[in-house]
Amino acid sequence: MDVDRALRPPAGTITIEHEGAGRRVLWLRGDVDTAVATRFANAHRRDRVVVDAIDAGAVTFVCSSGLALMLMCAEASAAAGRRPVLRAASQPVERALQLAGIDAAFPRPEQDRRPPPRGGAGG
Repeated sequence: MDVDRALRPPAGTITIEHEGAGRRVLWLRGDVDTAVATRFANAHRRDRVVVDAIDAGAVTFVCSSGLALMLMCAEASAAAGRRPVLRAASQPVERALQLAGIDAAFPRPEQDRRPPPRGGAGG
């Protein structure tokens, strides 16, 4: 049984994809567990991963290693003079970021920021 598990592909993936005008996007998909995060980190061990956006909208599970990797990429990008945005995040990612207290470290794109609702009980 353990042999079968070792032969199965990982349940999640982390890739860097290039979009127009030299934009780099860190894509996280599926179950981003420690094995998936470690595989990505080992592949980029000597390179600082600099991106313009992070897309975690298709993540079904994320562990602390996945969150740490997202944070390291965001910090490396900021140090390189870029302002990476979290352009998509699934509910599991949003919840994990909030529980870890690091959701504010991931700005969202301007077009996704909506003004607070007018009227209602508060004003």
